[in-house]
Amino acid sequence: MINKLEKYRSTVFLCILILFFISLILAPNDINSKVLIGLVIVSLFYFSLESLKESLKHHFPLLLLFLLITISLVYTGDLPTGVQKIQRVLVIPLFFMVFPFANLSKRVSQQILTVFVFVVLTATVYSHIVVINSLLENGESTVRSLFNLNYSYLNLGNTLDLHPTYYAYFILFAISITISLLQKSKSLLIKSLYVLLILYFSFFIVHLSSRIGILALYFLLLFNVVLYIRASKSWKKGALILVAVHLALFAIVWNIGVTKYRIQHIFGFEYYNGYKVNDGQHKLRLWGAAIKSNHNFLFGNGMGDINSSLNQAYTNLDNKKALNENYNAHNQFIEYYVGLGIVGVLAFTYLLFYYGYAFLRAKNFLGLQFILITAILCLTESLWSRHHGIVFFVMALGVIWQLNKDETQISLS
Repeated sequence: MINKLEKYRSTVFLCILILFFISLILAPNDINSKVLIGLVIVSLFYFSLESLKESLKHHFPLLLLFLLITISLVYTGDLPTGVQKIQRVLVIPLFFMVFPFANLSKRVSQQILTVFVFVVLTATVYSHIVVINSLLENGESTVRSLFNLNYSYLNLGNTLDLHPTYYAYFILFAISITISLLQKSKSLLIKSLYVLLILYFSFFIVHLSSRIGILALYFLLLFNVVLYIRASKSWKKGALILVAVHLALFAIVWNIGVTKYRIQHIFGFEYYNGYKVNDGQHKLRLWGAAIKSNHNFLFGNGMGDINSSLNQAYTNLDNKKALNENYNAHNQFIEYYVGLGIVGVLAFTYLLFYYGYAFLRAKNFLGLQFILITAILCLTESLWSRHHGIVFFVMALGVIWQLNKDETQISLS
């Protein structure tokens, strides 16, 4: 009877978590939020104080960051905005309402992750169909036109109303999962299909023209090549793969027009009509202004005052573009420095280190790659300032953590 109840519980959570990830990528945020609420309601039927205590023991860095954000309401000037910031990270306490009681097995967690890959594949194929159809309707004469600004970057992401960086986030994780499936597969046909899928996902990220996404892709592939060399001890074959990865990435990037130009923009670029861009310099000015906007080194200005503090700094430094576009800090570490001070930066950094080290000790390389991807994207994106960033991180983390089961229990306390 107990086994049947456990199996029923696993099936229920499996279905709802799959629905969660489907709605996260393929549906508006409000639908995804409703699915999340439904997941929490179901979790209440399986509440266990012992499970909650165990979860708090292993995931205290998440709770610590949430508490710091909440405490910042005490000294923030713009309380309504501060409350909105709190609402955005409510998924963190919801995490403790779901995963302690889900009690997912490794097999069920792997099923969820496998379905996630197919959800991402559905999304990317749909996006390409939309832009190709648009290209044909506009009477574009060559396939190369697919790689101009009209069918790449923001317009490609807009097919699903996703910012390119967040779209890349989902795809990068799907690549990590596919690589793990590739390593476990014994069928040559299935292995070949997985390789093709990895190549297609990698191409899509380059087509998205998310520069930080491409950088994360590079390190992700490099990480897995190093793991392959370490496992196989085949240095010559590993070296050939490394050369092939570098040549392939360079060739693809340099032949996708908008991506090539966006990379050239980092170092400064002048078009034939005299228009100049220097995104690298612009980003440095943006970060410099954001750092100067903090008036309390230890605890920050409060989460509610981040935007107003940034805008004042942009005004003082005459950064009109950042002011007009109401830019955030475009760096999660700096964003937390403005809102929570050095205490917040250390808490966020510790959170990433904690999970990275925990996954490393458990030899959960999929989890380690997930943390690596997240940390890289946080360098040029305030990743947790949007629903797609914070909700995805927390819920994906919950599923990946289940893969640590039957390993040595991790605690850095």
